[in-house]
Amino acid sequence: MSPKLAALVICGSAGIATAAAADFTPGFSQAPTVAEVAAAYPARAKAAGVSGAVLLTCEVGRDNHPRECAPLKETPGAYGFGVAARKLAETMVVDTPMAGRNIFIPVNFDAAILKGEATVTKPIWAEMPAIQDVQASFPKTQNGVNNVRVVLGCKVEAGGALSGCSIAQEDPPGQGYGAGALSLASKFRVAPWAQDGSPTIGAQIRLPIRYALTPEPAAAKTP
Repeated sequence: MSPKLAALVICGSAGIATAAAADFTPGFSQAPTVAEVAAAYPARAKAAGVSGAVLLTCEVGRDNHPRECAPLKETPGAYGFGVAARKLAETMVVDTPMAGRNIFIPVNFDAAILKGEATVTKPIWAEMPAIQDVQASFPKTQNGVNNVRVVLGCKVEAGGALSGCSIAQEDPPGQGYGAGALSLASKFRVAPWAQDGSPTIGAQIRLPIRYALTPEPAAAKTP
């Protein structure tokens, strides 16, 4: 019996975003990078190494830039995170025309950015491999393994492409799926703003991929 693909699971990740009705958090075609968030980090919070989070409510202008943003939540207060978040939001571009709509924008200030250790933990995938790409990544020799988990470590570049990927984990090891997963890395593209309001461009990302395979039943013999 030969294995066939049952599922390719991108573990712990959001799928491709789609627009929703009413007030919501949209996708963005343009958003601040890690370097831009670091540059906008409030001076007092930067000096203290404090992380913060802001939830903005904004209106989408005719140019698809958020405008008239105001903080609904700001944690902690008195560090200037709300003002910094508003300035960052002005540079963003909503990926779907929706002039006049009210939207929410989460903005996460993680102190790890100040140390050059920014990591994407809740990505939104703009593109993912096609089934043909996944099938082409299978090891050339059959080995009887039907459940494999591979974790890749990569960096997110401009445009959301992944670069510098390496195999951080392969379980079980030595079956060839790690090399296969590496061949898929170029097929992924990350949206510029993560689910939790963090920048992705310039950050590191761990990409967990699980191959779930089932054996293909042998053809019935004709009497």
